[in-house]
Amino acid sequence: MTIAAAWALAACAPAATSQTPAPGPAPAAGQPAPADPAALAAQTARATVPASPRQVNFAWELDEAGARFRGRGVGRMVAPSRFRLDLFGPRGETYLAAALVDGEARVPPALIERFRLPSPALLWATVGIIAPPADARLLSAAPDGAVTVLRYQLGDDVLEYRTRDGRLQTVRRNARGGTAESIDLEYDATGLARARYRDWAAYRTLNLTLESATDVPSFPESTWTPPGA
Repeated sequence: MTIAAAWALAACAPAATSQTPAPGPAPAAGQPAPADPAALAAQTARATVPASPRQVNFAWELDEAGARFRGRGVGRMVAPSRFRLDLFGPRGETYLAAALVDGEARVPPALIERFRLPSPALLWATVGIIAPPADARLLSAAPDGAVTVLRYQLGDDVLEYRTRDGRLQTVRRNARGGTAESIDLEYDATGLARARYRDWAAYRTLNLTLESATDVPSFPESTWTPPGA
């Protein structure tokens, strides 16, 4: 079985006051967008990054070419550099424990072939964060009222981010044959509510339903090295 997973936090995260924190500060209403595309892209990405380390908890449901799996996930992140993911099955069994540290995936060898993860940029996007790879080249940054579209060249592919009012709405990784991967986000009055990841060629769809998001002071360094990685 392979699982296209979004990143989440481990259940052993530090205790913190339960709340659903808002995203990082967006540009003030009526503030003109920077004329420089690089400055606009940096400002747009910065608005999606939490100011503090964050823990999220969610329910997940995977449809992989007709085979269905579900469970719960817990995650830890220090955006945009560190992300820890743990996925659990319906009986609490561990399906996946992995980390992303400065673009380096840390996954136990036994799970590398068993679980297929979305590309790093798409993983970050599942929690509403714009984090293009370091080697991605900015092609354009175009504001249109409350909407901003960022496009990056990544090898032969193009990453397209679309935000509205400082919140990430969609991401597309477009390859020569069309859309290869996509993320679509939904929000409610408290913040991010649902995320849908699709790997179009593999007929794989992962739905996440956010249950809580909590800012925390920090995470132990051991968080970023899953057992066996």
